[in-house]
Amino acid sequence: MSTKSTELGVRWIAYAVLALLIVFASPSAASADGGRVRFRQRAGPFVVTLFTTPDPLTKGRADFSVAVERAGTPGLVQDADVHLVLTPADGHGRPLQLHASHAAATSKWLQAVNFSIPARGVWRVTVLVRSGRETGQCSGEVRVRSSETTDLTWDVLPVPLAALFFLLHAALKRKHERDRHHHVPARIA
Repeated sequence: MSTKSTELGVRWIAYAVLALLIVFASPSAASADGGRVRFRQRAGPFVVTLFTTPDPLTKGRADFSVAVERAGTPGLVQDADVHLVLTPADGHGRPLQLHASHAAATSKWLQAVNFSIPARGVWRVTVLVRSGRETGQCSGEVRVRSSETTDLTWDVLPVPLAALFFLLHAALKRKHERDRHHHVPARIA
């Protein structure tokens, strides 16, 4: 095997490793102890942050964690009563009414609920918070995918394909330039 072909093989392996690092080392969204941050919104006198796992959300088991802060003051509100209502955005299916607790959370600073999401699609999440006489409410949407890997494949697949096409183009361009500079005209005898 020639030195040039060995260099080319090593270069392609390096490009493949680089492409894999780009795919797997890229953060898709901010995360915290409770999972991916879905939204952070004002809810009356409170600021509510919703975290979810798994990421991406899929039909089946899920964890929704909530952090409640009093707007304009540091620290979390530990005595808040937190309820979540999940409603299918398409109007098909009945709403899920859930109560979050510190016991279900992975962090003592959060309140969470572990449950099963019955269907894929877009779900409207309403978070209701009460602490003493103060109440607040905020809403947002989350997308729930099927548990099949095909949904995830189409989210991840374009990145390595784009990297592969870029690397292939660069290699072909270098080869073309090298061939053009090393071309020796045929001798006429």
